[in-house]
Amino acid sequence: MREFEAVVIGGGPGGYEAALELAHGGMKTLLVERSKEHIGGVCLNEGCIPTKNYLQSAEYASKIAYFSGCGLDLRYGGLDLRRLAEKTVALKSEIRSGVVWLLDQAGVESIYGSASFVDPHTIEVLGERIGFQKCIIATGSQTRESDVLRLDGKRIISNKEVFSLESIPESMVIVGGGAIGCEFTTFFNAFGTQVTLIARGSRLLLKEDEEVSKALLRSFKKAGIRVLTSAVPTKAVADDEGVEVWIEGEAQEHIRCEMVLSAIGRVPYTDGLFPENGGVVRTADGYIDVNAAFETSQPHIYAIGDCIDTPAFAHTAYAEAKVAAHNILTGEKNTNLHITPSTIFSHPQIASCGISENEAAKEGIAVEVKKALFKVNAKSKILGDDAGFAKIIVSKENGVILGATVIGNEATEIIHELLVAVEKKIPSAQLTGMIHAHPTVSEIIRYL
Repeated sequence: MREFEAVVIGGGPGGYEAALELAHGGMKTLLVERSKEHIGGVCLNEGCIPTKNYLQSAEYASKIAYFSGCGLDLRYGGLDLRRLAEKTVALKSEIRSGVVWLLDQAGVESIYGSASFVDPHTIEVLGERIGFQKCIIATGSQTRESDVLRLDGKRIISNKEVFSLESIPESMVIVGGGAIGCEFTTFFNAFGTQVTLIARGSRLLLKEDEEVSKALLRSFKKAGIRVLTSAVPTKAVADDEGVEVWIEGEAQEHIRCEMVLSAIGRVPYTDGLFPENGGVVRTADGYIDVNAAFETSQPHIYAIGDCIDTPAFAHTAYAEAKVAAHNILTGEKNTNLHITPSTIFSHPQIASCGISENEAAKEGIAVEVKKALFKVNAKSKILGDDAGFAKIIVSKENGVILGATVIGNEATEIIHELLVAVEKKIPSAQLTGMIHAHPTVSEIIRYL
């Protein structure tokens, strides 16, 4: 039986980052992933990277009319989805090759197959038993199944199957008012699909600022997207031509569309892992149970990323990987003290960090809300879209910025300056008093 000082189960962002940290720290490290093609995890293969590559094309398409009005001879001749898919496959392959190269250079050994626990110090992969002193579980998440929306990969699909489509559907029902649903609503709407978005909640993006949800709804409606909130599909029947969907909510509806995209969230992926054999406890929701130091019920076994109940972002997994690896290497019990930014690549983009206005009210924190509209921002007008705003939540007690939200041009980039301010407890006067280059989108901050 082979023995390793550290075994990492899962080759997504958290897994390969942890393996690199452990190997660089001098530990004999093994990375286990289902196949070489799965290196990079959901983020690289069916999440962050392909989705944003598709959305970049959508952003360019959405600005054709504006820049045509500026004198450019631009004409939209439709989208060759096959070529976009091929380009996305090449992009994923290039990034994956880079990750594999980094692992090889660090001396990380890899084995491709599904891991399962035998006991607290042994896993089995492809019939081989492997011993370890330390372990990090980083198995990620998978699409949430629905009894109503039974995925067939053709008419009723998840976000994974989007990247296998060969043409843009004429009509689509997208179920799910979270980030995934809103991002794919943006994509398909940009290329002419008649989209109906169904959200179970009373508004879109329930975890985001309420004012942002309202602004996104207005933008979607202006783009011709039909949005049904407080609604759920109760039945979906697919045939060779399309899908019949029955919806219950404020009013009962019956819709026929070419395709249904289920974007109702994700659940921890621990299929076949049998963590209980290793003495590892799961929560009622299926997450691996960890303490603040990312230790499971077995102190030598850690868990990070989407398989634990923390914000489900690749950047969260990267941060948790560094902390868990550091704790293994040093014996310390550090936790992730950094604030996680939320980013949504819809049109308009949305990003936030820290506490919201509603959260401050619930916690009884006296705050002042400062907001600036992108309509006062010259660069946004130059870019052809001055919708949206930036907003900060400021403590009345000491003027420190407690939270921030941006909806509009480059929100997912602008948020990082605000993130520094929130994490480092910078007073708003210091941030807004800094000289911001003109004309830039991030100049919106000086108006706050």
